[in-house]
Amino acid sequence: MIGIAIINYKTYKKTIQCIDSIRKNLTLPYKIYLLDNDSQNESVPIFQNVYSLASDIELIISRTNEGYARGNNICIKKMIEDGCEYGIISNNDILCDKNTIEILINDLTQDSNLLLVGPKIYSPKGEFQCSAKRENIDNYKYLFNSLYISFLWNKNKNESAYWKDVDKFTFAKWISGAFFAFSLENMKKINFFDSHTFLFYEEAILSKKADKCHFKVGYDPQSHVIHDHAYSSGGGLNIITKIAADQSERYFFEKYTSVSKYYIFLLKLFRNLEIIYSYGKRKRFEDISLYFKSINE
Repeated sequence: MIGIAIINYKTYKKTIQCIDSIRKNLTLPYKIYLLDNDSQNESVPIFQNVYSLASDIELIISRTNEGYARGNNICIKKMIEDGCEYGIISNNDILCDKNTIEILINDLTQDSNLLLVGPKIYSPKGEFQCSAKRENIDNYKYLFNSLYISFLWNKNKNESAYWKDVDKFTFAKWISGAFFAFSLENMKKINFFDSHTFLFYEEAILSKKADKCHFKVGYDPQSHVIHDHAYSSGGGLNIITKIAADQSERYFFEKYTSVSKYYIFLLKLFRNLEIIYSYGKRKRFEDISLYFKSINE
């Protein structure tokens, strides 16, 4: 049986659409583990009403917002209890195509050393989204390519163009966390998601864990999903997600790389200057204050 983890946070309409697309297109035995991450809106009663008789859905209600990593770990442990062999992690703003999941599961059955495999991802307008990467993060290259002004040197253009043209299964170093399939046996061996992150950098951490345990990561463009990117997180200028992103970024480099204290200093400096500039020019001084108050927690 395949376990499918979907986390909802306030956007129940998107979640229902996601589940409908899975039910419509998946032919293999499955169970959906739907975690409501303390939405504090009408999400839970709506799910309880819509799925009250659904044998293929287990609604899990969290009284605290556990974020992405901890929330998915809750679902994965339920999958293990129920005897699932393979799992799917899906954002709630994903729509599956025909055979999306079957193709990825087949890839996993063909290679016992495969930890994760992801599909080709499109936007609702049919534009290709970055679905995989060929290399792990290069520390200083990453630092300067992640600046607000990095558009001046065409950040990620070559990487996106490469994966857009790949037409068959290919090994990768990184795949998008928006949607992927995984081996539950191998996920247990890497000790699941790192629970220290709330949002962001989970893919980079999984990549590092896969390398450490000599597991592989795959990308299969024959499998497709549609992703309404950043629908539930509020986009790049949402101060809460910005705080979460920068905390996870710092944690990743400190925990999973061998960068120097000087590198961490530069990382903090660049992020602080970005906040002052981007929020200051919009006179959002309360957001600046919240950022500096929260970032070291």
